[in-house]
Amino acid sequence: MRISSVVNASKKARAPQNEKKVPFQEILPLRLKDRVSGKADSGSDVACLQEMSILFACLKDNDFVEKYCPKEISQFKKCYKNYMDTKQVQKANINQGIITPGYNLNYRQLNKYMRRFPNPK
Repeated sequence: MRISSVVNASKKARAPQNEKKVPFQEILPLRLKDRVSGKADSGSDVACLQEMSILFACLKDNDFVEKYCPKEISQFKKCYKNYMDTKQVQKANINQGIITPGYNLNYRQLNKYMRRFPNPK
């Protein structure tokens, strides 16, 4: 063990800098933009994951013979049809410009809200 490490350990840590000595310099304006980009909207949708796993488990147990799993196949098809119908209604609402209440808004709907309620300048 070096003596310098023992000597440095006994000293205090660096004192915090005084905020009054460092003035704030605004580089960019401190307000939100008036729009949202659509880059993050392209997420992957996973539909009927539970039904799919049950179907694959049934098929694995029965050596992938479909005639032994009609109940699981019908449940999966029903779930997927429901998902596609819901997605089609949402897409139609987006294309018409209808804003549906809730937290799951896409970028077009958010931009419409932001045009309706702009930021104060």
